[in-house]
Amino acid sequence: MTRARHKQRRYDLWGCAAGVALAAIDVAIFVFFGADMSLAGRDVTVPVLTLFGLSYGALGFAVGRLAMARERAREDAATIEQQMRALEASQRAALQNEKLAAIGRLAAGIAHEVRNPLGVIRSSAAMVQESFAPGDEPWRACEFIREETVRLDALTSKLLDFARPRPLRLQSTSLEKAVLHALQLAQPELESRRIQVSKQGIEETPELEADPDLLAQLVLDLVVNAAEAVDEGGRLALRAQSLRRDLVLEVADSGPGVPVAVAEQIFEPFFTTKPRGTGLGLAMVARIVKAHGGSVEVAGGRGAGPGGAGACFRLILPLHGPAEQPRSEAAEPSV
Repeated sequence: MTRARHKQRRYDLWGCAAGVALAAIDVAIFVFFGADMSLAGRDVTVPVLTLFGLSYGALGFAVGRLAMARERAREDAATIEQQMRALEASQRAALQNEKLAAIGRLAAGIAHEVRNPLGVIRSSAAMVQESFAPGDEPWRACEFIREETVRLDALTSKLLDFARPRPLRLQSTSLEKAVLHALQLAQPELESRRIQVSKQGIEETPELEADPDLLAQLVLDLVVNAAEAVDEGGRLALRAQSLRRDLVLEVADSGPGVPVAVAEQIFEPFFTTKPRGTGLGLAMVARIVKAHGGSVEVAGGRGAGPGGAGACFRLILPLHGPAEQPRSEAAEPSV
């Protein structure tokens, strides 16, 4: 509360006025019951009223001052507590950004060192594979080498994307377009595992100021994350709605859900609960959402399984783009 607010609450003046009023009431009661207000034959009603008024007024003024001091102390304590929380949050954010910057530099160095040898291995395996008939054991071994090098190359690409986020290219786009694009890219995975996909409210959402490519990427990362979590024949649900100036998107699955113990770590880079996970998908989602001025969280009890079982990630994106970040600013590392 501001000092102006303190000036409005003048408990000392109210206390003084209440004391004077009480003094007048006391003297009136004495007079009503016939109390003798004389001294040496002189009427002292007015002096007594004045004495009572000064005494009670001073007492009320002092009590009011104490009340004001107590209220000011409570407000100062609340302000200090709020500032301490903000300072702790700022320190955590600075530490996290420093850690992510170090991880990004390391990831970029590793990716550059690994990508070229992977290309050599992949091309060499393809050349050797041509010497064998399809289906033979050596042919299958070469095919396995090629598939693994492709997977590792995709991982290095993710590392580079995470280490060097590109600037936002904001424009008016639709969530429906991003969802359809993401589902199209994930269609082979979804069909091979017979995952049922449902959409609710996607078509009714208004357009928003966002980077269409990054928007599609974060939806794809969430869809792939959900597809990897559910069993064959599981369910995936995408739900969207607009709330005032925000767009809310929920991506839910019928998998095992997110344990409460790791709910706060799930968006940290390289943290994963999956045997073959990289821990970069949800970290990239959190970064893209933060760059757009939004937020992402794990919504309990909102999964696509029976009774809300499973995991649900809720994204909140501002319809008019980030409020403080300029269009040319790169997405900073964040979780």
